[in-house]
Amino acid sequence: MVSTRLAIHGGKKAIILDQSQASRWPIIDDEVIAAVTGQLKTGEISFSSTIYEFEKEFADYHDVGYALAHNNGTASIHSALFAIGVGPGDEVITTAATFWGTYMPILSSQAIPVFCDIDPYTGCPDPADIEQRITPKTKAMIIVHLGGMPAEMDAIVEVSQRYNLIVIEDCSHAHGATYKGQKVGTIGDIGCFSMQAGKLLPAGEGGVMITNNLDWHERAICLGHYERIPHLSNPDYHKYSPTCFGYKYRISPLSAAIASVQLCHLDQRNKQRNDNVMYLMEGISAFPGMHPLKPAEYIFRGYYSNPYIRYDADELGGLPKSKLIEALRAEGASVASGAPGGRNHLSAIFQERNHPAFSRPEIQREITYEKGDLPRSEKPRQDMMTIPAFPVANEALLDQYIKAFHKVTANATELLE
Repeated sequence: MVSTRLAIHGGKKAIILDQSQASRWPIIDDEVIAAVTGQLKTGEISFSSTIYEFEKEFADYHDVGYALAHNNGTASIHSALFAIGVGPGDEVITTAATFWGTYMPILSSQAIPVFCDIDPYTGCPDPADIEQRITPKTKAMIIVHLGGMPAEMDAIVEVSQRYNLIVIEDCSHAHGATYKGQKVGTIGDIGCFSMQAGKLLPAGEGGVMITNNLDWHERAICLGHYERIPHLSNPDYHKYSPTCFGYKYRISPLSAAIASVQLCHLDQRNKQRNDNVMYLMEGISAFPGMHPLKPAEYIFRGYYSNPYIRYDADELGGLPKSKLIEALRAEGASVASGAPGGRNHLSAIFQERNHPAFSRPEIQREITYEKGDLPRSEKPRQDMMTIPAFPVANEALLDQYIKAFHKVTANATELLE
């Protein structure tokens, strides 16, 4: 029995080690600085072979035929939709529990987003709900591996094959994550990645689209990479080189140089973060009320977002989650209430329907976006909370976190008074 006085009642904190370095991200070290300064010294800050070299490294890492770097992840998704021929009147299924960069490119393609519900524990698309949203106008689906958690791709691919749909994986949170031994981004037809500064592969800004389909790769080039069009293998595309299709999606060579360095460390840093999470989860799981949500054995998650704990208040005498979190924070723990969810289908762009895509004559049915359409997305679980996924942490800090949970749960009755 831990009898130490709780910090919330004036006792000493359980967590006294500095957490700033353990949480530091992105990691900008001498190797990254040397890559940037080296690139600057070449004078190539717009066009550079560095971009092509990074693309080859990224393709090799994923064991795919083609990688096309972009200036951000949103552009990579737009390019993927253009590559597969999504256009006016088409429908694309995705989730509302995600950043707008996933679904707004659907409207930019003059197509219509159709939102599906999520698994309430992972936030990933629910394969059964995807199937219910399919119509004759459905052309593709964008599968978000939310927070770095791979979606249930076997079931999703089975649905896609049964209805002849194209699968685009949004891997913006999940660089290096695997599903049954296969890297995300290579399970569907196209993979798209963001390399914004907070991502697991941070380059400041940047994105990548990968595929094994040469024609889709070259069509994506036609959308926003005019300088490459004259070199495409399909001569029918060469005529678009003066203008492309009106977008300029080229990545900065500086971002490519940073990404190249970060890619070399991706697996090791993912493993370190995962090891820290598993150590913390294992320790916390020994205490009443604490039920860490570990990935399935066939999944290696990338922890872009913090992991979840399901809290069973009955095991601590009905202690409200808010009081538990307040006490843990007083001990120095960076914890928060939270669960996957999102209500972006209720945002103004969909309620007002004032995007030109909604006015296309090719639309054969009116798609509405109503409250209650996505019950699990709209009403996240209330029994969940988050713990940190430290990029860099020693066992001493993690042990102090475990001590904080032990201290608070062992003295939960004091919080009920």
